[in-house]
Amino acid sequence: MRFDHILRRLDFSALSDTERKRYINRMIRIVSVIEAQFPHVTRPEQIKLHHCQFFRNVWLPARSASDSTRKEYMRALGLLIRAAGRPETWMGALGVKTSTGQGGRPAKIGVKQSKKYYR
Repeated sequence: MRFDHILRRLDFSALSDTERKRYINRMIRIVSVIEAQFPHVTRPEQIKLHHCQFFRNVWLPARSASDSTRKEYMRALGLLIRAAGRPETWMGALGVKTSTGQGGRPAKIGVKQSKKYYR
């Protein structure tokens, strides 16, 4: 599955090269797992919430033993969802929703806005 246009929407400028590659590799893994389990999904626009829930609920617990690895995969999945222009409700359904309170460290990776995704 090609998702170059999704990656172009992400702003990795504040990250080092190794962190950037790590995020991209995790996103590639997420997309390839979804594509392998659901062969009819051939474009990122076809990814639905239940595909992401399969990744979180079935594949991720079976493949990663470390809690930090799971959190990194879920961060990458959240970025993928935001860059694809999916609704914010998906973040809550997947348990990736960030707190809206003040404080904390700002995110280093941003999602560039596009008129295409404003409907």
